[in-house]
Amino acid sequence: MENNRRSFFKGLATFASGVVAAKVSAYVPKKEEPKEEVLVPSTITVMHEGVQYHPLVVKKTDEDKMEVIQPSTPLSINQYKGTIRKANV
Repeated sequence: MENNRRSFFKGLATFASGVVAAKVSAYVPKKEEPKEEVLVPSTITVMHEGVQYHPLVVKKTDEDKMEVIQPSTPLSINQYKGTIRKANV
């Protein structure tokens, strides 16, 4: 009998602490990620399936690096492969 009562109160305490934690997390403000400044040039457009689009222009970061492709012959020109990243907009 004593074991049943003890396990009941342990379960009740676990439930109550979960409810309190959920209420506290609802009141804590969430951090917003810093947004990049987005620019749209009016002179450059891209045509796709008959519709014109403006390209997205954002400030270059460390993530925007160019990877060098190793040349196959010693007298060839260095080539670079661009990378794509998701804009933080």
